[in-house]
Parts: sequence; structure tokens; C-alpha cells
Amino acid sequence: MKFIDVKTKLSKNEIIDIRNVINFFDSIDRRRLYEWQKKGYITKLTSNFYVFSDVDIDDPFVRRIGNKIYSPSYVGLESALSYYGLIPEAVFQITSVSSRKTRNIQTPISNFNYRSIHKRLFWGYSLNTETSHDFLISDPEKTVLDYLYLNTHLDDIRSLEELRFNREVSGDLLNVAKLKEYLKIFSHDRLTRSIAKLMKVLNVKF
Repeated sequence: MKFIDVKTKLSKNEIIDIRNVINFFDSIDRRRLYEWQKKGYITKLTSNFYVFSDVDIDDPFVRRIGNKIYSPSYVGLESALSYYGLIPEAVFQITSVSSRKTRNIQTPISNFNYRSIHKRLFWGYSLNTETSHDFLISDPEKTVLDYLYLNTHLDDIRSLEELRFNREVSGDLLNVAKLKEYLKIFSHDRLTRSIAKLMKVLNVKF
């Protein structure tokens, strides 16, 4: 199998899943992958995932990579808070939520941190199709709930104030009725108290 055959078969901007390549070409000699890396044709992300080295790496593509290399997962937590403008800080790694075990994956493109959540709470996300690459991301309400649920120390007014949530954005973006419905599904007393305190910090009627 020649590299040009793979390049022709796959889109330039596609994440190369070796298992799909095997389906296209029946088999693959992994020594070819090593040779193509040495020649600068492809960049290895993890054992089964690569990208073409001449691909344009933008933020949506990095988020999509986060979805693909550890699945099922969706972009969430700090990354989603920053994406929605709920917090002022830029996030320099992709944080995601997964129903699999907690894991950190370092790649040449970015670091990816995955926090584990129970399968019964793996919902509240959708496919974002408004950018150059589609990616799964939690909706604003689920983002906030996941973040407080997984960060158990955020249970008092002071620690919540230190998050520096954007009050204006939060007031416009967060749907209180949806938050309450989601809280019923979580059925978690500490989280319910933490959300009520956060809404007080944000001056949002709850």
C-alpha cells in the first residue's frame, strides 16, 4: 500500500482511524506508518489515530480530535465553559467528559483530559455543526452541572465566586428551567445546593 493511495482515499482534514484504513485496504503494514511519520507525511495522535501533517489545525478540529481518540466523550468542563464565555480564562488543553475511566492523553497537537462520569449521567450534549469541524459538546446547563458535580470542593460561596463566572453571559445563556430539570435527573443533594449558591453568586433567580 502506498501513501498516495491513502491520501487519495481519505479527506485531507479527516482524522485517520487505522481501523478504517484496514477496512478500505484489507490490511496495513504498520511499518509503513512508521516510515510515513519519519518522512513527515502523517502525525501520530494515539496508537490507532493519525492526521495528515499538512492538515490545518484549528480549534474545532482539535475538539473533534478529542471526541474521536477517546470515545464516547464530549467536550465539556473548563473547555465548554470557556467556549460559551462563561469563564474568562482561555483553556490550553481539551477537557472532556466520558463514560469510560478518567484518562489524560498527550499528543503533539494538544493535551486531552477526560473525566469519568456514570453512564446514567452521560447526556446533555449535542453535535456542534456551526464551525469548520463538527464536534460533540455539552450544552451550557449540563456543562455547569458536570463541572460542579465533578469538582466536589466547589460547595461554598467563596469558592464559587473565585470561578469568576461572567454574570451577564450566564444570565443570558443559562436556562433556569432546564437546570432544574437536569438537577432532577442528577438527584444529588450536594449538587443541588451548589447550583443554588452559584445562582446566588450570579444574581440569577432560581
